Amino acid sequence: MKTFLLLMLISTIICSNAQELRIDFGSTPDQTKDWVMISDNVMGGITRSKLEYTETSLVLSGDISLENYGGFSSVKTRFKGVDLSEYKGLKIRYRSANQRFAFTLEDSRNWTQPNFKGDLPPTKDNAWSESTIYFKDFKEYQIGEPTGAKLDPASLKNIVRLGIITTEKKEGPFSLEVDYVEFIK
Repeated sequence: MKTFLLLMLISTIICSNAQELRIDFGSTPDQTKDWVMISDNVMGGITRSKLEYTETSLVLSGDISLENYGGFSSVKTRFKGVDLSEYKGLKIRYRSANQRFAFTLEDSRNWTQPNFKGDLPPTKDNAWSESTIYFKDFKEYQIGEPTGAKLDPASLKNIVRLGIITTEKKEGPFSLEVDYVEFIK
């Protein structure tokens, strides 16, 4: 009995120290107002995108157009501060079709300032996949162009926005469904 109680105490301590940060998607009122769709329409492009929620996931879909200097669609959180400095990366469960995607981190509200992208591997046959992306592998981009720099770990203390964006600038239909994002230590 003492051994059992000791194991329960140790398990409780380990679980309470883990403090995972997890975003479970679905059609709850809190989720549907936290994330917004942003496409190339903000700069004159004509990509058609749609953001919707199922009971358990977020779905971004549409048709990428390269006309009028367009070519992207994304879903992002509204601006709010989050400290990710205690985490080494994220795990994401998703499925995608016809386009490559990246998870994004922004540490400035100014869209002309650099942001950071971690590539999501494409899924096969629109099947569910779980991928881990480490912050050390995130690359810096400025207005969609790579700068050659990596994510500075100091930036993780003051992240103001999370997101997922198409990355190929390839015309045609696309879809992305995300079940959850979990930040890992």
